[in-house]
Amino acid sequence: MAARGKQALVFGASGLAGWGVVDQLLSNYPAQGTFSTVSALVNRPFKVEDSFWPDRSPTRPDLQLVSGVNLARATGEDLEALLEAKVKGIKDVTHVFYFVLKTENDPEEEVRVNRKMLECVVGALNNLCPEMEFLVFPSGTKAYGIHIPGGVFTAPYDESMPLPAHYQTSINYPALRAVLETASAGRQWSWCDIRPDAVIGFVPNGSSFNLAAHWATYLSLYALVNGKGARVPFPGTRKAYTSLYNEASAATVGKSAIWAALHPHRTRGGQVFNIADRARPGSMSERWPALTAYFGLQGVAPAADDEENEAEEEKEEEAVLKPSEYIKKHGHHLLAAEGPRSSSSSSSSAVFKGDFLDGYGYHLDFDRQLSLEKLRRAGFGEEVHPDEGWVRAFETMKAAGMIAV
Repeated sequence: MAARGKQALVFGASGLAGWGVVDQLLSNYPAQGTFSTVSALVNRPFKVEDSFWPDRSPTRPDLQLVSGVNLARATGEDLEALLEAKVKGIKDVTHVFYFVLKTENDPEEEVRVNRKMLECVVGALNNLCPEMEFLVFPSGTKAYGIHIPGGVFTAPYDESMPLPAHYQTSINYPALRAVLETASAGRQWSWCDIRPDAVIGFVPNGSSFNLAAHWATYLSLYALVNGKGARVPFPGTRKAYTSLYNEASAATVGKSAIWAALHPHRTRGGQVFNIADRARPGSMSERWPALTAYFGLQGVAPAADDEENEAEEEKEEEAVLKPSEYIKKHGHHLLAAEGPRSSSSSSSSAVFKGDFLDGYGYHLDFDRQLSLEKLRRAGFGEEVHPDEGWVRAFETMKAAGMIAV
């Protein structure tokens, strides 16, 4: 066991961003001994050996994985009793990472459900965790209106850009921020809001919004059907292919969340911090060739999306199928290639909203890069090349038997 250190509690530990937080905590970020215990809470059960988190070692923080934490169904009293019964050392928790999102088809219902879940959580924490110092939760770039056709602001986006009030009722973040403001009032603990755009990473048991898993399934299948070296156009429009953005790997999400939690004098009071792998924006015209090369393919610009090149587009009928459509049409090839491995592994690359993720290359056709100036002024300056996050996600999926490469 590591030397006595801080105690972390992570809600939503099997989600795309939450997995990254646990991964970095167990990797002894920022230094060995900073944390001694990590309690990872999940709803759907999975085995620790399927998590691909760092293995147990004399220097790694202790890990307790607690499943069956269904926040959507819990009341405040139920949750408090569950945490007290299942989380060893709950009274010693010092840092909380709340990385939970429940999606609903109706935006107002989604706001209601997520507000209720967080109210139950912070109510229980206030009663159970007298040593609690800080809580981090992630919002996202919907706070800048990227879900609105054409966007709302001119990039780069910075934290001083408030979304107009008539758009705020359809997203969770204002309601969750209000919950945290109320719950932390007069308490010793504080909180902040980290804000990534697309999060690139691995999840052990499926995700509704894992773009890396969606494209990994598509590209591995494309290579099986069309052969190594095949040309694969970007699944979207030319405007989306060249628009500027900056993604955040799960590692960057984890590191920035932990850094923020450990520097409350710089981050407290509900401050918002944009986060990304690096400050310099990129585009899919840079990223797509590198991603496809991992699968032995040649990534090229989108198939023609204008009338003059309609004949060329017809020749590439397979190429213009959206990824979820292509997977549906040719998925039997992938099952044949995986063989018994796919049934023996409890890990899953399932993407529950593949059709939604197809829209990434069509709807996000405007510049949406984030300014990292505030984060840099606060003291967090780590950067990685964005390709690293994608490749690590692919490598972990491959090791888990989720994709055939």
